[in-house]
Amino acid sequence: MPSGPQANVTCVPSTPAPARKRRRRPNQDLQDRLSRCEELLKQYADCSVPGQQPERQAVTPTSAEPTKSGIMSEPTRMANEKDKTYSHPRLRIVEDDGSVRFMDCYVLTTVYEELQAMRDIVETEDPGEYSIGGSEGPTPDNNSDLLFPGEVSTTNIEHLTPDPIHAFKLWQIFLDRVNPLLKVIHVPTVQPVVTEAATNMVHLPHHQQALVFSIYATACLSLAEAESVQLLGMPRESAIQKFLHGAKIALVRFNILKNYNMVALQALIHFSISTQDRYDGHGAWVLTGSILRIAQKMGYHHDGEKLGLDPYETEMRRRIWWQILQRDSKYSITSGISQCRYPFHWDTKPPQNINDADILPGSMQRVQPHDGPTEMVFMMAIVAFLKFRFQMEEDNLDLATALQGLILGQNPTSDKKSSDAMHQDVVTKFRKHLGHLDETLAVMERKYIDVNAGNVHKAAKGLRAFYLGKIDGIAEPVEEQAEHGTESLAPKDNVIRFILMLMEQRLGNYADMEACGFLWFVKSYFHLDIFTVLTGQLCQRPASNLADRGWAVVEQTYEYHSELLDMSQKEFSSQALLILRAWRAREQAFTHNGQHLETPPFIQRLRELLPPVTTARISQQDGHDILVKQRLQRPVSPHLAIYKIEQTWLGHSAWTRITGCALSGAAYAYFSAYLVAPLLGWHLESASLASGFAALPFAVKGGVKFALGFPFAYHFINGLRHLWFDLGKGFAKASIRKGETALWTASVASGLYLAFGL
Repeated sequence: MPSGPQANVTCVPSTPAPARKRRRRPNQDLQDRLSRCEELLKQYADCSVPGQQPERQAVTPTSAEPTKSGIMSEPTRMANEKDKTYSHPRLRIVEDDGSVRFMDCYVLTTVYEELQAMRDIVETEDPGEYSIGGSEGPTPDNNSDLLFPGEVSTTNIEHLTPDPIHAFKLWQIFLDRVNPLLKVIHVPTVQPVVTEAATNMVHLPHHQQALVFSIYATACLSLAEAESVQLLGMPRESAIQKFLHGAKIALVRFNILKNYNMVALQALIHFSISTQDRYDGHGAWVLTGSILRIAQKMGYHHDGEKLGLDPYETEMRRRIWWQILQRDSKYSITSGISQCRYPFHWDTKPPQNINDADILPGSMQRVQPHDGPTEMVFMMAIVAFLKFRFQMEEDNLDLATALQGLILGQNPTSDKKSSDAMHQDVVTKFRKHLGHLDETLAVMERKYIDVNAGNVHKAAKGLRAFYLGKIDGIAEPVEEQAEHGTESLAPKDNVIRFILMLMEQRLGNYADMEACGFLWFVKSYFHLDIFTVLTGQLCQRPASNLADRGWAVVEQTYEYHSELLDMSQKEFSSQALLILRAWRAREQAFTHNGQHLETPPFIQRLRELLPPVTTARISQQDGHDILVKQRLQRPVSPHLAIYKIEQTWLGHSAWTRITGCALSGAAYAYFSAYLVAPLLGWHLESASLASGFAALPFAVKGGVKFALGFPFAYHFINGLRHLWFDLGKGFAKASIRKGETALWTASVASGLYLAFGL
């Protein structure tokens, strides 16, 4: 076939085929990145870290934004590698399998990125050649139960979930009594989770389960004993333990020591609040320190604006961080640590005066704080007190120690004039800081507090008296006190005066906080060790002005802290014995002075709970007679009085035998009589029985028919129920109780129908 010039057609060269890409050697990317990791680790070992300056430098917000995979995109990486020594960010938020982690080490951040890139290569390149095995779940030795011990592997979390009606009531109580004081959750975001958990808890992620259970626990913490029984049908302590167990299970299954996010951190905070009476001061401080470390690992110690986070994330991180600081500061005091300085730098700003409705997840629009009252008013007052304490420590590390020495009346030097000058300097500095705090709280009261805006504003207004009150008198030197020379005979005796002022100040706020529904908050500041010291001082001071004030404090304490009457707790029973001993000394002192002393109700109650032990000398025969009498009075085991009536008199097992014996006994009696009737001349024919039965009164006929119909119905229905038991179902206590009620109702109704309906 002609072509080219022969066909008068211009020759056009064909487009050459594209050159094939040169195939890289297998695993070349992995080898390159592994080499880079080795190089970085060598630099780290040699202490020659590129770009790691000793001073802390500000970082542009966009440089710390987390990416979807937790690493920088590949084009950005290639562009930055030319200038990686100076431009790499020092602060870094990374995401890994749903967890958020903070890093500020150049080498380890880069190593993490390289390792993450290698994982991506393994998971995305040549997916058909090999299959990636293993489980994505936590390793068997995740050690989360180190913080939360207990058996969680076989526990069904559904059994710990309250009924939907109870769940919604607990959520409302949480919103009314707990959340206004803490503000560590965003209510519009958590509301759908709580709604889902009320009917479908098992399908929620573990971290959300932990948050919901911890919310339930804190709500129960705010309940009175009578409220808990009326609302949940169980004691308050049992309800708290139940929901804490659920939160503990969820946190362990979430593997909290490896995986953490904002929701899990919120759950931990509420969990620690609910355990305030279950740890001593030292254990509570250690637990709070663990939460603080998790928050630090997530970068909460740096402000969200510095990390380039959106306004919602920034504000919530601020609330959570300052709440953790507040709890750590509180428990450091109860643990005997006077200063709460942290071994790391933090720059997280205080929370802003904005409502939950002002911020939305994912929104990039900056929110301006309000100039008037908001729902953050209580938290802002707490932050003001924290800043007061931090400022005292920052200005002078020895101020707190010197102030404590002043309270105890200790002289720093042997020279009285020099000691007085040092005391005056301490008092001046303390009152200066105290004046700043009082001024700050006064400005807040005028600007942000409106008592008509809700209970949280009333509570915030009372914080000024709760934290300050008579605190200015604490710094008063021993020699200038009214009791000096009369009751305060030694400098160390000033301890009781200090404790009295502290407890009177706190107890004076109980009634107001109870009216607002926040009694649980002020009760959390009760310190049993301090109370025990006060009681011990009362043993040595049976009658004085300070003793009168002390006994008023003790009586009021027992009025509000009913848990002190639980004699099953050794610490409470020991405290009760000390109280009774101090009261006995007071009675003797009043009797010696010829004065009448009325016994208060709480002393009478303690005497009932702890009756005095009497001893008497008896002969061997009398002892033998007592033992014989005790044996005769011992109940037969098992004694029926220890069981509930539905388990003894109405138990289905016993009544199955009773109804069976009744039916079979009636049948045997009838057929035996029918067998001997011809010999004895009895007329038991059907016609004779029918005519005789018809002649009976209506009530008698109904009673006879019910006496036969009820055993038949009960035995028949319970037989079907036992077939259900044979399938291994219905053995839960709640199911058994419901089954008993249904069985008796159906049996009686069926018996009545057979007696009067046919």
